[in-house]
Parts: sequence; C-alpha cells; structure tokens
Amino acid sequence: MSDSLFNINDQLKISIVIVLVSGYLIYDNKPSYFFKENGEFKQFGLNNDQTPFPYFMVLTVIGFLSYYTQLLYGGKYVWITVWITVWITVWT
Repeated sequence: MSDSLFNINDQLKISIVIVLVSGYLIYDNKPSYFFKENGEFKQFGLNNDQTPFPYFMVLTVIGFLSYYTQLLYGGKYVWITVWITVWITVWT
C-alpha cells in the first residue's frame, strides 16, 4: 500500500507535461482563433468576436487525447472503454 495520497503513473505525468507545453506554445503564439487583437482571451460563443473552442477546452481535449493515446499504445484500452461507457451513462 502506498503512503502517498495520490498515485500518479507515468502516462499521467507525460500527459501533464504535454498539456503544459501545449498550453505554453498556444499562449505564447496567441493565435487569433483563441485571442483578440489586444491579447485577451476570446469568449466562448459563435459570434465574430467569440470562439467555439476556447483555450481551456482545447487544453482539456489535448490532455484527454494524450492520456488515452498512451493507454491505447500500452494495450490498456479495455478499461478506458469501460470508463467512457460509465461516464456517458452517468452524464446523459
């Protein structure tokens, strides 16, 4: 039994690094898709001055995809399929 409160595996560590690096690169480049001309974040929405994919949502998707890709690569996809099925069942 582990003495630590959280048990962080290698896949989670790599995913955290990927999200942090992606977040920094996106923020540093400030693409017009996420940012206004003055450097502020665009709000979520469908108008011309808004974006349908805000910065935080893109980083969340990058995190999930990087973690899921690593699980698929490691052959542990069965548990993820069960987890996604349970998550969809609970939230719908």
